[in-house]
Amino acid sequence: MFMEVTRFRTAPVVYFGPGAVSRLEAELRQLGAERVVLLTDPGVARAGLVERALAGVTAQVGVFVEVEPEPPVTLVERAVAFIRAHEAQAVIGLGGGSSMDTAKMAALMMGNKGSVADYWGTDRVPHAGLPVIAIPTTAGTSSEISPAAVFVDPEAHTKKGVNCNLLLARVAILDPELTLGLPPALTASTGLDALTHAIEAYTSPRASLLTDGNAERGVQLIGEHLRRAYARGDDLEARTGMFAGCLFAGLALAEVNVGAVHGLAQALGGRHPVGHGLANALLLPHVMAFNRIACRAKYARVAELLGEYTEGLSLDEAAERAVEAVRRLTVELGIPQRLRDINVPRNLLDEVAQSAIDTQQRVMGNNPRAVSLDEARAILRLAW
Repeated sequence: MFMEVTRFRTAPVVYFGPGAVSRLEAELRQLGAERVVLLTDPGVARAGLVERALAGVTAQVGVFVEVEPEPPVTLVERAVAFIRAHEAQAVIGLGGGSSMDTAKMAALMMGNKGSVADYWGTDRVPHAGLPVIAIPTTAGTSSEISPAAVFVDPEAHTKKGVNCNLLLARVAILDPELTLGLPPALTASTGLDALTHAIEAYTSPRASLLTDGNAERGVQLIGEHLRRAYARGDDLEARTGMFAGCLFAGLALAEVNVGAVHGLAQALGGRHPVGHGLANALLLPHVMAFNRIACRAKYARVAELLGEYTEGLSLDEAAERAVEAVRRLTVELGIPQRLRDINVPRNLLDEVAQSAIDTQQRVMGNNPRAVSLDEARAILRLAW
């Protein structure tokens, strides 16, 4: 672990803490941006967060409010047209992962020819685009510090991603005050998405000294604060702790990627209308149960970080405690426990498994335990 060359990527500037959004004006001035486009979704706009984010901003701002959950790749084309029409010099992504991914990809396409489909995969984009300032309103995806963007490819009926250094936002602003009052269900699904990032990064075959430290801190902070944030939406300390946990999880994720939870969830999301965070939350305990024999020591540590008492237990027993702790957490946060609870047809499972194997090898191949087609089917059937 100490002898390997490792990489560390994040947004060059990260503001963190209550009131951080007030730094937006100074950063726009630093960029020399007099014309800006802000991309968000209708829910964020209805919540009044656009006005809060733009308070004190003197630049001319065009607001694009058409971002959809689980965004299709065609959304980027509409966003690019809007950015061009406003002759924007910078782009702001305000919202969850969908808004930030759309903002990052649309801004990048301003400097590149063709379509998003030309750049699926890793390090395939040749030129930089417009600078992006990413402002999350949920503690979940870590898109604000990630070099990736994910969209639904309707032709392939799955989700695909673009990953490159040029997708890193120029500035990330994490202001937990923007998450106050987030509904419990959304707090749960986004928070468990962040926990999934931390656990999958921690157990990745590519994990390193740097990523392990960030992943462990992410698990610990999320374990300490997610229940409180869910139970009481105006708990600023809990919201701040969740943003911190999400940040550390994202720092680990950016370097070592995720695993089979995401592979199966992304294949499912391309075929059935389910939110990314919810799909991850539902599948996480099942994939952890499958993976346990391959990463017992790390799962035992996860159990400790989540507050489980493991003294005197065997390695097997301590690792099983991690699976149980995560499963119990999903129950307490009201996450549906079965795929059929979210109306996934049983006859869709084999298609999802095949799609995960065929289209999600970048993450399926990064799982700590190799996953065959039959095993992917078995995990989904257990989850159903």
